[in-house]
Amino acid sequence: MFEESRRGNAPSRVEGTGDPVDRLIVQRFSLRSDDVEQVRAFGTEHFFPRKFLQPLGRSGRLAARFHLMRLGPITLCDARYGADVTLGYDCPDAYQVGVPQAGSLEAHQRDRALVSAGNRAAVSRVGEDMIIDRWPADCHQLVVKIEQGYLENQLQSRLGATVQSPLELSGDLDVGAGPGRGWAALVRLVAGEFRTATGMLEQPLITGRLIETLTVGLLLAARHPHREALARPAVAYRPPPVRRAVEAVEARPEHPFTVEGLADAAGVSVRTLQAAFRRYLGCTPMAYVRDVRLSRVHDELSDADPGLTTVTAVAQRWGFAHMGRFAAAYRARYHVAPSQTLQEP
Repeated sequence: MFEESRRGNAPSRVEGTGDPVDRLIVQRFSLRSDDVEQVRAFGTEHFFPRKFLQPLGRSGRLAARFHLMRLGPITLCDARYGADVTLGYDCPDAYQVGVPQAGSLEAHQRDRALVSAGNRAAVSRVGEDMIIDRWPADCHQLVVKIEQGYLENQLQSRLGATVQSPLELSGDLDVGAGPGRGWAALVRLVAGEFRTATGMLEQPLITGRLIETLTVGLLLAARHPHREALARPAVAYRPPPVRRAVEAVEARPEHPFTVEGLADAAGVSVRTLQAAFRRYLGCTPMAYVRDVRLSRVHDELSDADPGLTTVTAVAQRWGFAHMGRFAAAYRARYHVAPSQTLQEP
């Protein structure tokens, strides 16, 4: 059985995204098929080139159903294979999140294991081959793909600073609490418009802002080196000296910075830099260094294997020399001991 439908509208300008090019506001595609090659071709066309797609059952057939919408730089797909499968694709050139609706899947990128189940959404990295070890027959995912350039440009425009590309997003996202829960709820709301060609998504003013909200929402929900800076008050504007100092810290938080060294990097006096940090970031330059280091330590401990590393090793790697002061600062910020973060699954 094979059934595919395609529907799209004429190009319209996306409002509110900061992107000057014309984009298709909404394009819809659907596929129902039991043929492996047709399903593989659909995934290659709309997501990433499939290196393989292999059913794990004896029949070798699928009961796949896909409903897909393309919103400019964002692709959203309601995906079910209807059979146990394994698949792999080449290095993705976009960021992708699988929001679980039912069942679970297991995947990996290099030596990093990814699981999408319950309140845990899998987040894939750009530039690393992706292998889905098992997508069971009962697994149902809402897959969100965001173009690399668009996501990184949105981040840079809000930070007022360049960021290293590709952005290293954490491998999982908690969609059961906090910002992740709200972001997943928005994804599900948009998914409700899959079959509605006359709804609000046809309005460029709404679609443009929705694209931006989905992108920035992911940046605020997922763990990455710039999340803390992005969430700070007054991030919309920073004068050049502050931006230069922030870029230096974000690029090498483990470096043994001094306030004098940061002032030199910013091209201003120590007094001017301290006043600018208090005004635009609400903290001193060295407090900013400490906060960035704590964020990096927290992210690494959250992903680390307690059998392969220690809190001391991670803290020292990110520039903390005094373990007592580090532990106190970590507990004050995260309300748990660093060893608890390392041990939590």
